Amino acid sequence: MTLVFRNELSAYCGIPFKYRLDGSIFNLRWLQTQTKVSTGTVHELQYAHDAALPSYTPLSLQHSLNALADAYQRAGLTINTKKTKILSSGSHPSPASQPSFTVQGDALNTTQHFTYLGSILASDLDLSHEIQQRIKLALSAFGRLGHRVFFNHNLSVATKVAVYKAICISILLYGCESWVPYRRHIKALEAHHICCLQSILHRVHKKTAPMYTLP
Repeated sequence: MTLVFRNELSAYCGIPFKYRLDGSIFNLRWLQTQTKVSTGTVHELQYAHDAALPSYTPLSLQHSLNALADAYQRAGLTINTKKTKILSSGSHPSPASQPSFTVQGDALNTTQHFTYLGSILASDLDLSHEIQQRIKLALSAFGRLGHRVFFNHNLSVATKVAVYKAICISILLYGCESWVPYRRHIKALEAHHICCLQSILHRVHKKTAPMYTLP
C-alpha cells in the first residue's frame, strides 16, 4: 500500500532532507558539500493503523491526502475523518484565511494539540504540554506501585530503584530522543525525579528539591 501511495504523489509532496553517514551528523557545514551527501523525502509516517502526512504547503498536503485516501480505498480501507486532524506549525493565519482540507468530500478539523503515538504535538512547537503529560503519567505509575513496591518495607532499596527505573523513568522519558528541551523543562523533570527518589528513601528535603511548574 505504501508503494501505491507514493506512486500517486508528485515531486513537491513530502519533506525533503539531506544526510550523511560518515560521522559528525550534526555538522551543518558538511551537509552543504557536494559529495558524500544523500537526499531523501519523508512522505508519510505510518505505524499500525495511524499515519501522519508532513508537508510544507497546503496544496501538497491536500494532494497527499487524496493519494492516501485512494490507496486505502484500493485496499478496502477507509480514513476515519472524525479522528483525522490538521496541525499547522509556524505562522498561523487568521481563521478566515485558514486553508481547508478534505478527504473524499469530508472536511477535516484543525487543532492546536494532537496526540500521536503517545506524544503530544503542539502547533507552537512548545514542549511544555508534552513534559507535563509525561510527569503526570510517571506520577500515576509511581502511585499505583507505591504500597506494593516503593513503600513496601520487605523490599530492598535496590529493588525499589530498579523497578522505578524500569517503569517510571521509562514512562517519564518516553520519546525524549526527539525533544529539544529548555532549562525550565529539565528543571521540572529533575524536580519530579528527585521527589520520587526521596519518597522511595523516605526522606524529604524541601530546600534541595523545589517543585517547578511549567507555564
